[in-house]
Amino acid sequence: MGLIKAAFTATGNTFADEWLEYIYCPRMEDNVLMRKGTPKSGGSNTKGNENIITNGSKIVVGEDQFLIVVSDGKIVDFTAEAGRYTFDQGTEPSMFYGGFGKGLIETFKKIGERITQGGIPSHDQRVYFVNTRLIKGNKFGTTTPIPFRDSEFGMTVDIRCYGEYVIKITDPLAFYHTYGGNIEQDYVIDQSFKDTFLADFLQALQPALAKVAMKKISYDMLPGAVVEISDAVKECLESTWGTQGINVERVSIASATPTEESTEMIKNAQNDRLYAMNPAMQGARANAAASEAIKTAAGNDAGAINGFMGVGMLNQGGAMFGANISSDSQMKEEMKSMNVMDAPSVPLMEQEENKEEVKCPNCGNIITGNFCTECGTKKPEEKDVFCSECGTKVDNGAKFCPNCGNKL
Repeated sequence: MGLIKAAFTATGNTFADEWLEYIYCPRMEDNVLMRKGTPKSGGSNTKGNENIITNGSKIVVGEDQFLIVVSDGKIVDFTAEAGRYTFDQGTEPSMFYGGFGKGLIETFKKIGERITQGGIPSHDQRVYFVNTRLIKGNKFGTTTPIPFRDSEFGMTVDIRCYGEYVIKITDPLAFYHTYGGNIEQDYVIDQSFKDTFLADFLQALQPALAKVAMKKISYDMLPGAVVEISDAVKECLESTWGTQGINVERVSIASATPTEESTEMIKNAQNDRLYAMNPAMQGARANAAASEAIKTAAGNDAGAINGFMGVGMLNQGGAMFGANISSDSQMKEEMKSMNVMDAPSVPLMEQEENKEEVKCPNCGNIITGNFCTECGTKKPEEKDVFCSECGTKVDNGAKFCPNCGNKL
């Protein structure tokens, strides 16, 4: 029971009149995956049966169509080559696999070859036309972010992406065996079919993008990596869709957008890399950090000077300040240029610690300036004091010589 290639003759009236029956399928719509062929009676055949193929009937196969001949629910022959065929119940299956390769024959053997009927018609015979065109317009979008290891920044970012994938029936026999069965009408891409395929696709997308990331493709280059993504998704779906006769031909990502948290991470990484590559910008960044540190310290109890003194540690390169500050006046000038002179006034640190208190000779008040704040008496001038016995210089206010013990 098989198909024999045939051709129109120059004589004869019409295609239907010349042969007992003919079966022809017009071009299928984009959402139709498979269609049952209906025999059309003509000429001397006036008793055609919808589910019986008369011996000698003619079948026309169009471009982008795959013909399957089924008898009692089992595939008995097929062809992937466009043209005109004669159905002969007394011949072996011809199996014109065309551009699909010999793999179809292996599928045919796995499904189960139908034994030739020896010219006796089966109880139920049908033909099905499978759409082998590219099935486009399959939209997808990730509802939850997908982690993607970005090679440019060396970190994992969470991205959301959307786009379109294209599928094709690459093994019509496996497709019929999995989905078709003995359908009585068109097998179309309905919402249930879309939902099932979309769920499978999104499940395969994450590991597929992980494979793409290993090829050093950054997240913002994904829209241009059509080949790499398509191959990766196809590989991930091989164990499911591949065994069902369906293949992913192309995956196009229209947009890949990081989440807000990942966007902030990328921004910081870009800034760090920019400063690392530009010494001038490194200095500017250090200056800005030092300025901010001083302004912050100016509002603290420790005072502006302590904050300013720490700049040498913040700015190790010395881009703004020298490693050493030689005097209070220099420090004031630097602070003035940093606009921190408006900070609360804090006395500069004394160069000498634990200075001896000076009492007013008139009223006994402690003098901190040049004049007594109580009576206005001028602060006594400090004079060097020497021991009358050994001549050793002693501190003002000392009562005994530290060298000879003489009472002063």
